[in-house]
Amino acid sequence: MWAIIAPGPSLTAELCERVRHLTTIAVCNAYQLAPWADYLAANDASWWRRHPEAAKFRGRKFSGNEIRDIERVLPNTYGTSSNSGVLALDLARNLGATEVLLLGFDMHGSHFFGKYTNGCSNTPPHRRLQHQQQFRDWARANKGIKVWNVTAGSKLEAFPQVPLREALASVPQPSL
Repeated sequence: MWAIIAPGPSLTAELCERVRHLTTIAVCNAYQLAPWADYLAANDASWWRRHPEAAKFRGRKFSGNEIRDIERVLPNTYGTSSNSGVLALDLARNLGATEVLLLGFDMHGSHFFGKYTNGCSNTPPHRRLQHQQQFRDWARANKGIKVWNVTAGSKLEAFPQVPLREALASVPQPSL
């Protein structure tokens, strides 16, 4: 099982720690709460320019765009116009994931850190509708991959919503 962690307002470091034992993709700023993640996916080239500190992320870094020192996700569903969460699903699929948990996918237009202050912008409502469609399209095209949204209060409609505790019940927990 894999985890994809997005930077929605519900995301906390404690939630991230609950999936630390899984192969993990951090989406955009989510790496700040999960610096141990295996992968970082951010499709927007301007996000990479406005977050130069992300270059220090220890895992592999991906985009759908051609960006120096960042690997490209190929194939990917929407190319350079993909939502970074969908891009992360493409990455997980390409790397062999068959079961994925989504955390921090609130789809409310904000982030755990509030509004951007570096020139990036929060997603406006009309773009969130486009993103919802991208997730629905991805789900239809990738029926062989089980995806559960474990984000409490999420507006993401493309995947079944399940409490994190329930989703993790079938996954062996690491020994302490």
